[in-house]
Amino acid sequence: MSVSHSKLRVLPLYAMLPASQQLRVFQDIPEDERLVVVATNVAETYLTIPGIKYVVDTGKQKVKSYNHATGMASYDIQWISKASASQRAGRAGRTGPGHCYRLYSAAAYSKDELFPQLSEPEIKKVPVDGVVLMLKFMKIDVLKFPFPTPSNKESLVEAEHSLKALEALDSLGEPTPLGKAMAQYPMNPRHSRLLLTIIKILKSHRGFTRPNFILGFASAAASALSFPNPFLMQNEFSGESKDHNPDSDEDQQERKRKKKKLKAMVRDSRAQFINPSGDALTVAHALRLFELSENTVEFCRLNSLHLKTMEEMSKLRKQLLRLIFHHTQSCEQYSWKFGVFEDVEMAWRNEIDKKPMQFIEEEILLEGICAGWADRAAKRIHTFSASSRDMRTVQAVHYQSCALSDTIHLHRSSSVAQIALDFVVYSELVNKNRPYMHGVTRVKPCWLFKYARSLCTFSAPLEDRKIHYDPKKDQVYRYVCPIFSRHNWQLPLQRVFACALLNGDVLPCLKEARKFLSVSPLVVQGPVIHRKVGDLLSRMKTSQHLIDSRAALRDAWDWCPDFLYPEIKACFQVKFHSQFGALWNRMHQEIRLEGQDLSQEGCRKFCKRLWSIYLPRVQAVSLH
Repeated sequence: MSVSHSKLRVLPLYAMLPASQQLRVFQDIPEDERLVVVATNVAETYLTIPGIKYVVDTGKQKVKSYNHATGMASYDIQWISKASASQRAGRAGRTGPGHCYRLYSAAAYSKDELFPQLSEPEIKKVPVDGVVLMLKFMKIDVLKFPFPTPSNKESLVEAEHSLKALEALDSLGEPTPLGKAMAQYPMNPRHSRLLLTIIKILKSHRGFTRPNFILGFASAAASALSFPNPFLMQNEFSGESKDHNPDSDEDQQERKRKKKKLKAMVRDSRAQFINPSGDALTVAHALRLFELSENTVEFCRLNSLHLKTMEEMSKLRKQLLRLIFHHTQSCEQYSWKFGVFEDVEMAWRNEIDKKPMQFIEEEILLEGICAGWADRAAKRIHTFSASSRDMRTVQAVHYQSCALSDTIHLHRSSSVAQIALDFVVYSELVNKNRPYMHGVTRVKPCWLFKYARSLCTFSAPLEDRKIHYDPKKDQVYRYVCPIFSRHNWQLPLQRVFACALLNGDVLPCLKEARKFLSVSPLVVQGPVIHRKVGDLLSRMKTSQHLIDSRAALRDAWDWCPDFLYPEIKACFQVKFHSQFGALWNRMHQEIRLEGQDLSQEGCRKFCKRLWSIYLPRVQAVSLH
């Protein structure tokens, strides 16, 4: 028996490998070398590599499994099916004689519990939220529907529970108006909820100057959350940095230096894209620069991005935008009124040289992401149980998921890994030695209450907060503390009255003045980032009485007519300050009105007359 002493050219082959390295298996090799391809099951059906004579079949495969009870995905090593074994054997000798060596016995192969006839259908391995919503929308009984391969009952129950948390189904399991709009999109309901929420916010608050720009980023964020992280880790593209050299004898010290240099290159390339608010906005920013680049292949090589993933992500972003405008005619409530597809594309591409994303624009995107994944929230914890003590590291950050009892973690590739935010939402949990969050986004506690109210309970009335009487509804209201999830997270009390005041819900004259605000009323409900917001909230708390109602504000003005004057004035644009006196006088008049008088036609006529006088002056000032 002759033994070949030819040199071995060993090459990897898997789906996420860059295309330039995948093509190496098809290149001609010298006569004195033998090609050895170490491949995943991507070589089982998708590719035929010429010249392969021998196949070594381990009988195993790595499968992404989904636990419907916990909502956690994991990569498990499992036996393949008999159909897959036949496919692998067929890879040998496609262009000539060949042989397949199976690393398992015939006795093991004959057992159906080890080697089933066919692989498990995909419907049993993924969430079926979209399928359930579509059947509900068509008024079909999900449990009685004759699936070719019925899904697990646990997955159907979990899907209905998720759709109720997304407000796509009501308590009886019937589609809500929002759910009917979500069903129009052939995509994951979470992504459609993201887009529809942002559209609704932009339509209800007309003060935003770049709505098309925000919608472009929203579609990019939705497509980013539909794919794995496109940023390549060091071990995924290190082969690009050195040529194949089977006889290389460089010492260990040189390899360490190269490895350190490569690690620094990866870190520096990612730093220019990182958005500390979340992974979705980080990838969306990278996608934007990818589409604007002249050479996308070179752009991905320089910035350690997976080319194929970025190309698919770009196609999905454009498809989502076309779906939005396609369904604009059939769903008036969520129709887009700020332009057409070309306007959004122009804003997405041309705003790059103008001012960067504003704080309030970013908040809208984060709020939309929270709406789609509010039932996948996590809170940072600072205590550890005895069982988790062995998992502690010096700088480890631990989180508690609202859906699980186990501790979960931030993956080191996440954009927020170095920030340790208190509240986040995640798109997926993957178990790799320990549970890791993927697709992490910063959220405000008040958003969890707003978009996942079905997961909230409420405490007994707070004794230290003043009872509030609503004259319009003739009802008495008391403050309660919202409690979220199975772990009874106590959410911070919302700053409702301050937000309502700036929004014009307390005094109608402020409703027409919202266009001149320098901060959005929504900012008041979140963390205090603007100093002017902090001054307003601090002043409302440190007065003789807590200002949490119109009556309390009236009493404060009776005591001090200029109370809150500088704080509210600071919330308006500088160009409006010269006209703020007239608005302040009208506020003092409307504070005397009660109940339905606040919505009478006289208030509206006065506001229109006020702005017809002062708006031209304000615009004239802004032109100088």
